[in-house]
Amino acid sequence: MKIIELKNLSFDYGDGWIFHKLNIEIETGDFVAVIGANGAGKSTLLKMLAKIVEPTCGTIEYYGEDISTFNQWDKIGYVPQNPGKNAQDFPISVEEVVSMGLLKTNRFLQRLNNEDKERIQVVLNFFDLQNMRKKRMNELSGGQQQKVFLARAMVKRPEILLLDEPSTAMDTKTKEALYTYLQQINQQQGTTIIMVSHDLELASHSAKSALCLDHGVCFWGDVHMALKHHHHHGYLYR
Repeated sequence: MKIIELKNLSFDYGDGWIFHKLNIEIETGDFVAVIGANGAGKSTLLKMLAKIVEPTCGTIEYYGEDISTFNQWDKIGYVPQNPGKNAQDFPISVEEVVSMGLLKTNRFLQRLNNEDKERIQVVLNFFDLQNMRKKRMNELSGGQQQKVFLARAMVKRPEILLLDEPSTAMDTKTKEALYTYLQQINQQQGTTIIMVSHDLELASHSAKSALCLDHGVCFWGDVHMALKHHHHHGYLYR
């Protein structure tokens, strides 16, 4: 079943198209790696899907509904690039940040029920954050902060995950564990994942499809074909 559709999606910063007329349909349960050169629009595309940036022209549909009227945002988890960069201004605990993933917009006084609390504990355990759940965000390393923001996005068990370089600042072992987990929720829970990544080899073991951007669509299809495309067109990844 089609879950996301991009129709003639285009974006112009003012000095030329970053990408032009993307036409893509993403099926439920797909795992898409978004790859390409710096400045090719990978993060911009995710920001459009998260409704942070508006396209210059074209449309995005979720579940057949235009993004302008779509209101089921609890189905979507988004983790931007370097989400912990303002962590020094975040004097709240790890557990509090993760619990924010379950709060409805403008409902900060909402009480968490037992099911919510159990979900928080499960995701803290998975990311090995249990022993630091009372620590403040500004006490954590970059990799630990990254895991907290991933946990916040995943605690609500979204149907769609938008991840922008989720393994930045993580060591190799943590990166591999993350990709294994993403593959697991994709295959077992049917979570649809769209992920910007520079870890092409790691991503290729988890992802099913790939979108290569280089000021337009260079390739859209099977991830292993995309890697062959990458080796053939190395200019994409300078």
